Amino acid sequence: MKKLAFLTLLAIAALISSCGSNQIQALPTSNVSGNWEAELTGGTGQAATLNFLVNFNLFVTNGSGTQNVNTNDLTFINANPCFPPVPVNAHGAVNLTNNLNTGQITGSLTYTITAGGSTLTLTADPTGTPAGEIIGTASSNGVMTNGAVNGYWTLTNSQISGCNAGGTGAAVQPSFIMCQNAASCTTATGPAISPSHF
Repeated sequence: MKKLAFLTLLAIAALISSCGSNQIQALPTSNVSGNWEAELTGGTGQAATLNFLVNFNLFVTNGSGTQNVNTNDLTFINANPCFPPVPVNAHGAVNLTNNLNTGQITGSLTYTITAGGSTLTLTADPTGTPAGEIIGTASSNGVMTNGAVNGYWTLTNSQISGCNAGGTGAAVQPSFIMCQNAASCTTATGPAISPSHF
């Protein structure tokens, strides 16, 4: 009986030690923090001159779904009556995938900026109509480099003339592109831009 108990314990110990060598791989993470410059095109009047710099933090694990974007700083490059020098409220959300086979981070973004009665909303959705996306190169630790976002935007303000653009029924949907820590960037469906603020 003692021999049977000893053999049973030995078998269990061997089983446990063999399981320890098969570690579960952690889900890949994506870090797309940093400085981004946005250039907006397609608006008219005051809405045609909106460009801004933004710094935000974001750390996402594959499969975690939509995550909030934490904005550290946002500055409009051009003085614009649609966004007077008052406190700006900016928030957003992303859903990212880090593809270990291609070395790319891709996904979707919504980002909203409000101030002085104006609301600017940027949308990049690969499944949307029209489509847009986040794309960048993933390093071994998941940090995105060469990041770019392209998509479409709307601007609303019922009080200031010229501060409305895009939206349902617009003849031309205004578009945008954002570059990460760079003076220019391209996406699969977006044009290159060459801002001069980096």
